[in-house]
Formats: sequence, structure tokens, C-alpha cells
Amino acid sequence: MSIDVAALGDHVLIDPDGAQHRLGDLWADRPEVLLFLRHFG
Repeated sequence: MSIDVAALGDHVLIDPDGAQHRLGDLWADRPEVLLFLRHFG
């Protein structure tokens, strides 16, 4: 399975305060870890 990181960077996330953050901006200056967690419950 391959992930297109360039396309992933264009996604916008909304934080708990309602502010929008472009995912690619997070790793523009330094490497970041992105973790997907699936919750069962």
C-alpha cells in the first residue's frame, strides 16, 4: 500500500478550538509523525 504524501498534505484538519490547519504545514519545517488510531468501543 502506498500513500501519496503530497496529496495528504493538502487536507485541512480542524482542532478542538475550531481553527483550521493544513496538514502539509505541520511538516513544512521539520519531520512529523502522523498516527491513525482506530477506536473500538
